[in-house]
Amino acid sequence: MKTYIRIFKSLVCLSLFVVVSSCSIDDVKPLNKLTPDNTIRDATSAQQVLNGVYDLGREFNVNSFPLYLAAYGNEGRISGTLSGGTGFNTNEVPVSNPFLANLYNGHYKIISLSNFLIEGLEAGDAIGISETRKAEMLSEAKFQRAFAYFNLLRYFGEFYDVNSVYGVVVRTEFATDIEANPRNTVQEVYTLIVSDLEFAVTNGPTFIDHFYAGTLASKALLSKVELYRGNYDTAATLAFEVINNSEDYMLEPQYSEIFNKRFLSDEVLFAPFAGPGAEGGSNMALIKNTTYSETLKATADAQVGTATDGDLAGAGGNFDPRFSFAYSDDTHGDNDQAKYPFVANAASENNTIYHLRLGEIYLVHAEAEARRVGGDLTAALASVNEIRNRVTITPKTFVDQNTLLEDIRQEKLLELFYENGEPLFDVIRYDRLGNLDATTVKPSLVTNRFILPIPSQVIIGNNTVIQNQGY
Repeated sequence: MKTYIRIFKSLVCLSLFVVVSSCSIDDVKPLNKLTPDNTIRDATSAQQVLNGVYDLGREFNVNSFPLYLAAYGNEGRISGTLSGGTGFNTNEVPVSNPFLANLYNGHYKIISLSNFLIEGLEAGDAIGISETRKAEMLSEAKFQRAFAYFNLLRYFGEFYDVNSVYGVVVRTEFATDIEANPRNTVQEVYTLIVSDLEFAVTNGPTFIDHFYAGTLASKALLSKVELYRGNYDTAATLAFEVINNSEDYMLEPQYSEIFNKRFLSDEVLFAPFAGPGAEGGSNMALIKNTTYSETLKATADAQVGTATDGDLAGAGGNFDPRFSFAYSDDTHGDNDQAKYPFVANAASENNTIYHLRLGEIYLVHAEAEARRVGGDLTAALASVNEIRNRVTITPKTFVDQNTLLEDIRQEKLLELFYENGEPLFDVIRYDRLGNLDATTVKPSLVTNRFILPIPSQVIIGNNTVIQNQGY
C-alpha cells in the first residue's frame, strides 16, 4: 500500500520553469523573469515546480534517445527515418546534428529547474512546508539533477575514465545571467552526482508511485554510478540492498508483464508517467523506425542449444524468449517491437520509458560482485541465473571470472535492449577495462567514437567548452 499518492498534473509549470533559449548551458533565462522570490511560496507552488522537473524528462529529445543509443551501440539500427538519426548506425554523428543540441539542451533544462527548486527550498521560500516534505522534495530534485548529469556525462563525456578532463559543464546554481564556463573534469561531475544521490538515498520518500524518484530509485542509480566509477564493493552492497528491499519491489514472474504494466510494474524502480491524450508519455513509438542488430539476434539465437536457427514466425522459436517477445510475428505489435506497444495518436495510452528496473540491478550486482577484490563469484552467478530462470533459459555455469563477466554483459544485452542504452555503455566500459575489444562487437565503435561530439551550437554559445577528442 502506498503511503501517499501525489497527482501528476499536466503542468501549470509551463509558466514557472526555466527556459534555456540557446544550446548553451550558460544562456539561462527564466520565462517572464520569474525568480525563487515570486514563484516558490509554499508547499503547493514548490510541488508545481517539482512537477515541472519531472515533466521536462518527457520532452521529445530526452525521452526518445534510447532509440539512438541502440543504433550507436550493439542493440539495433535505425532502419527508417528518425530526426537527427544520421550517422548513429555507423558511429559518425556530425557535430552539427541539431538533435544532439536539443538533447544537450534538454538535460540542462532539467538541471536548471532542479537548481531553481533546490535554492528556493534551501532558502526557506516554501512557507509552511514540513521539514520532512522539504527534505523529500530536495531529494527528488537532487535525484533528477544527478540523473541528468549522469546521462550528459555518458553521452558527451569520457565517463569511463575518472581521471579525464573531458567531463561536462557543472552548474549547481540557478542562473539568470549568461556565464561562459568550461567543462569540469569527469571526477568533478561524478562527485556532484554521488553527493546528490547520497542525499536522496537518506532523505527520499518511500512507498511512492514509480514515476517519482524515491529512496530506492536513488540507491539503484547510485549502485550503477559506483559500478561505473570502479567502486565495486560499494556498488555490490547497494545493489544487494535494492534487490532485498522492503518496499515490495520484485521481479515480474513473466518478462512480458513488465511492459504490459509499464510504470505500474513491481519491477520498475523509476519510469516517467505515461497516459492517454494530453498526459503524454515517451516518443518510443518511433521504435517502428528501428530494428534489431545482427549482434542481438545472434546472441539471442545462441541461448537455445539446438542446431535449428531461430525463427520469428508465429510466436518465435529457438531464440531467447525476450527477443522472441519483442520481435516475433505474434507479439511485435503495431510498432514492430513489443516493449513499446502503443502507437502515436491522440487516443493512445502512450509508451513509458524504463530508466531503472530491478532486472538491471541484479546484473549490476553480478558485475560488481564479479569485479570486486575477494568477490563472491557464486553470488554473482546466482544473480545472473535469477534473470535467466525467469525466461526459462538454461542457467549459466561457472567457468572462470572472465567468462562470467562476458556472460553478464551478454545477459544485459538480452534483458535491456532498447531500454536505456546500457549495452552500449557496457561495451565501452568492458573495452576500457581490458575485457574485450569494442570493434569486435561493432567495427565502427572505435575509441575516438566512444562518446558523441559536443554539438557545434553549444560551442558557438560557449567558446570555453572544448570539443571531444576525435571530432
